[in-house]
Amino acid sequence: MLGAVALILGTAACGGGGDDKTFKGEGIGITFTYPSAFKRIHDVSFRVTAGAKAAARAGVALDADNAIVVSRYDLRLAIKSANLAQFKDEVDAVIAKVAGRPVSGGRVDYGGLPGYEYTIPLANPADGRSHLVVLFDEAKEDLISCQSRPDKRDAVDAACRQALDTLRPK
Repeated sequence: MLGAVALILGTAACGGGGDDKTFKGEGIGITFTYPSAFKRIHDVSFRVTAGAKAAARAGVALDADNAIVVSRYDLRLAIKSANLAQFKDEVDAVIAKVAGRPVSGGRVDYGGLPGYEYTIPLANPADGRSHLVVLFDEAKEDLISCQSRPDKRDAVDAACRQALDTLRPK
């Protein structure tokens, strides 16, 4: 029922500099701002996934290992604040498949959308880390994956925080 969690990003990014930009991915149900140092991703592929197939996927990146990717999933039923807790075990189980170990997400709300947040280590890229946020908008799920390596972690963490703080449903 819940969407796939995807990690280990291969990208081709390009673009120019300037002020903060607004993320508006085709088929994605959220918008947010991000630093202009991040460029739109034109090719997103994943080596590790779990769960359902994404209905849409888009993102921005500094390079192939440091990125923010949003995946949109269609669900069979509506998940909202009132019933979110009854799906926590299922969300944790999907994330655990990718993490390779049991996980327990923390309850969050960004842009008025309820969900769960996780931070998991990655084997590839080496010393990689993914900050995952799973948000629900009725019968839609948005998975935000902020993936980084140590050398660019501060920049990705700051961009991820900016994205979450400015996130809005379309």
